[in-house]
Amino acid sequence: MPFEKLNSKLERHLTLLAKGSSRKIKATDVGKIIAKLEKRRAKLLDEVATAPHKTERLAHKIDAADEMLGRARWLQKQLQNDAGSEASKD
Repeated sequence: MPFEKLNSKLERHLTLLAKGSSRKIKATDVGKIIAKLEKRRAKLLDEVATAPHKTERLAHKIDAADEMLGRARWLQKQLQNDAGSEASKD
């Protein structure tokens, strides 16, 4: 996964946040997205079981969901680390 790109996007977001032109992303917000992605992935897996003729197309969607889940978990971890470092500064 291209986590370097994600890191640069996160840095860009933090810059915009410092300027006041962006809203802070919370780890709980990302957690909600992770839950939605996991639910969608489970639906796709159920659909594979019920519609075997769509297996190849659904496999691509499952791979995409896995990729997005990995990115979301990475982002959540970064946000939690940032929150922890901010708490230790206080």
